[in-house]
Amino acid sequence: MSPIIARAAMRSAATTSSRMVTKRNFSIIQSLRSFGRSLEAHPFERLPVSSKSASADWGRQLKRTGKTAVFYVPAMAGFLAWPYAASVVVSPRE
Repeated sequence: MSPIIARAAMRSAATTSSRMVTKRNFSIIQSLRSFGRSLEAHPFERLPVSSKSASADWGRQLKRTGKTAVFYVPAMAGFLAWPYAASVVVSPRE
C-alpha cells in the first residue's frame, strides 16, 4: 500500500472516531428545554426606563373589588349554605 493512501486512511479513521466520541445522543428533553429558552425573555432583561411608571389607582381597584364582591359574596354564601337550607326544608318539624 502506498504511504499516501495509508496516511489518508489513517486521517479518515481518526476524524471518524473523533466525531463518534464528540457526538451527543439526541434528547427530546434537551431539545424542548432549548426551545423553551428561545421563547422566553432573558431572565436578566431590563426594560428601558423611557418614562416614569404610573402610580397605583387605588380608587379604581377598590371600586372593581367592590363590584365583584357584590356578586361573589352572596353567590358563595348560597353555594355553601344550600345543603343546610335543603336539610331544613326537607326535615320534618317537631
